[in-house]
Amino acid sequence: MNAAFRLFLPALLIATLALFPVRAFGLRHRSAESPAPPSALAPDGAPAAEPTHDPFAPHLARGRTTRGMNPHRQLHFTFDDGPRLDTTPQLLEHLDDFGIRATFFLVTRGFDGTNRVDRAKAALAQDIARRGHTIGGHTHTHPNLTRLKLVEIQDELNRAEATFEAVFGARPVLFRAPYGARNRRVNGELRRRGYTHVLWNITSGDTTSRRPQDIVDAFERSLDIRERHPLGPGGIVLLHDTNPRVVEAFPAMVRVLQRRNCELLDAGEELWDVLDTPEAFITLRGEEASTERDEASREARQEVLIAATAERCADERSQDALVDPHL
Repeated sequence: MNAAFRLFLPALLIATLALFPVRAFGLRHRSAESPAPPSALAPDGAPAAEPTHDPFAPHLARGRTTRGMNPHRQLHFTFDDGPRLDTTPQLLEHLDDFGIRATFFLVTRGFDGTNRVDRAKAALAQDIARRGHTIGGHTHTHPNLTRLKLVEIQDELNRAEATFEAVFGARPVLFRAPYGARNRRVNGELRRRGYTHVLWNITSGDTTSRRPQDIVDAFERSLDIRERHPLGPGGIVLLHDTNPRVVEAFPAMVRVLQRRNCELLDAGEELWDVLDTPEAFITLRGEEASTERDEASREARQEVLIAATAERCADERSQDALVDPHL
């Protein structure tokens, strides 16, 4: 692609994608200041008033690099490498079924053109945002950025940003480097552009697993490791929506959390809470986390989660008793 065409591409995309526009800043979502009930594991909670949702979360710009360490049982699901036409839509349905909102780190190559497939992927990217999820950048072609010269890193980011601007009218402030690979050169360029680098600390081995159950088992092992971690059990979960085994495994992964919450409820311990955004794991540069506000929010969510979990667990045990009266 020559330089002249690359400069012309964003304008061409904007004209083409006008056929299926989305208002990036007119989507519905729950307030961070008045936290909604944790619907991921307590779907029957009464929702709070819903202000507009910005899928690019600009208030999280210029944050410190985070791996997701959290002293509480709080999780946020993230998905890399999409969108993929034959896997991402089904995952979105699963997320809707459980009331979960996630962050999708998108690779822009594949929805930066004007052919039918690229237009379909751009519409799918827009649908991710429309459903209330957060959008992050994952480069244009998914290279290992540490192996690139600075000008090549800049080109990757420029091309990704141009595509986001064409498709959404804005670009993300959250970013995840492919493979999590970073060095001083990468960190410096991300910081100069105001990105917040979001890594992870909970995995499922989904890139090497051969069966969906392997992913579920690896997720359980990761949770066990986090439970013993000195910095606390919470974290950011890394998955790939391009992997059909992830899509198949995801409902069972949520059921793992639901089962654990029944056990934690019986023990009188804090429950697992799946958060809508990674905000609880991010501290802006030059600022300290608002511990008092965050703790009040966490306690409010726990109240609702405990009530809904108690009802759900009781219902499940009643159903089990009907199947086996000895339970």
